[in-house]
Amino acid sequence: MRACLLLGFVALAFGLGSRQLEDELSGFTLVHLVVGAASLLAAAVLAARGLRSGKLSGTPAGRTLLVRGTLIVALTAAAAGTATVATEHARLRLDLTFERRYELAEATTRVLERLGPGLRIALYADTGDPRIRRTRLLLDRLAEVAGAEVVTRDLHDDLEDIDLYGVGSSNSVVLVRRDAPATQRYDWELVDRPTEGALFEALSRLANPRLVRIYALVGTGEGDLASTDDGGYSGLTEALRTDGYQLVALPSAFIREVPPDAAAILALAPARRLASGALEALRVYLEHGGGLVAFLEPGSTSGLEALLAEYGLHSPDALVVDPASADIDGAAPMLSPIAFHYGAHPVTRGLDRNRVTFFQSARSFELRKPRPDDRLRAAVTTSADAWLTRELDALSGMRTPVQPPDTRTDYRALVAVGEYRREGPTATRIVAFGDSDLASNRYLRALYNLDLVMNALHWATQRDSEITLRPKSGATLQFPVPVQNSLSAFYGVGMLLPEVLLIAGGLVWLRQQGA
Repeated sequence: MRACLLLGFVALAFGLGSRQLEDELSGFTLVHLVVGAASLLAAAVLAARGLRSGKLSGTPAGRTLLVRGTLIVALTAAAAGTATVATEHARLRLDLTFERRYELAEATTRVLERLGPGLRIALYADTGDPRIRRTRLLLDRLAEVAGAEVVTRDLHDDLEDIDLYGVGSSNSVVLVRRDAPATQRYDWELVDRPTEGALFEALSRLANPRLVRIYALVGTGEGDLASTDDGGYSGLTEALRTDGYQLVALPSAFIREVPPDAAAILALAPARRLASGALEALRVYLEHGGGLVAFLEPGSTSGLEALLAEYGLHSPDALVVDPASADIDGAAPMLSPIAFHYGAHPVTRGLDRNRVTFFQSARSFELRKPRPDDRLRAAVTTSADAWLTRELDALSGMRTPVQPPDTRTDYRALVAVGEYRREGPTATRIVAFGDSDLASNRYLRALYNLDLVMNALHWATQRDSEITLRPKSGATLQFPVPVQNSLSAFYGVGMLLPEVLLIAGGLVWLRQQGA
């Protein structure tokens, strides 16, 4: 009986722990919950048989064991209840998940503090909806930080508000800014899937009444910022809008100067050469303290490459081949680098070896300072085993180029940043990406790509205070990545070793007690 109790408690503890850490009902978790419940049930059956036969209660040793077991169960239950009440009153929180999914992200805290008590949060739900408890806990935490209020409304009673806000399903949240200024475009937001990431985006729209203008080059084969296809960039457009930017098209064929209200220029992988007048306008703009975020692609020559080279960001028209690549359907092996080496820079703040970014078919940068006081840095690099090839036909041929014997392997800069003091009142800031796919709808929210791209735009527009990691709206992982997979394995099967050792030690102790 005691062995069954030990096995049951240990199995349930590891099963419930794995469920919390992985946030999903994996095979590991399911097996442990079943084994734990079955073991406890077997222990209860054995105890009942012992009582019925008198084996447990008929002898002094049996009565002692029975009393001791009852006391242990009662004390354990009392301790658990006391700990629950104490931590609730003390507001203690312990989050062991890798993504810290039970703690508010710094970005969420910032936007809540900006909104303050003028925020009103309403949860619309059906009675008995099991999702309400988790949502309410999240909303209460949001309200605590902002000093706001949370109300829960029945989905079938408050019909006037439901029509006003367009609430269509249970577990929907409406955020209202009651002190919105007259210039505010949004004074309320509806979130029908209230994860922290979705709430953060809605809160950001409420908190950004003043729009910062970014001009995007168009007309020479740039990425389509309105397209919702996998290869489009509508997700980037929405992310910019969420963070308080207004994206304005700038036809490169007709510009002779950059508009004076431009916080930065976005060049999303032009496929054809820019007009000489457009390149000169960009050059003048940068010399007077402008900002540029440029995405390049191997095999394309737009004129931006030469302009970036004037600022020390040289990008040879070659393809990066890196053994530390993701296995992506539709891409040749070793051509989709997983980046986990980051330079110390605001653009990469918060990113580390466990918060990786993903590139597909990228080119690299070589840094050479034009002036001694210029500040250049490789913000994101490949692994040390990466090399370059000019066999660009590998992109369409779905094959990995063969590495020549004399090829030099090294860290290759996938993202380079530069800050320059020129003629303007502020420093010129440039961020250059060797790939544009990471910002596409397909990959923008994969891993930490969105954080990297948005932080680059914040830095280029002199909005350093906005740089932070964002809460995830959904699954962070969209394809196999060794680092993340290893972590998930530790949370699941990797816990078998300490579990087996714990059970073995308990059995040995029980045998010694019974000897």
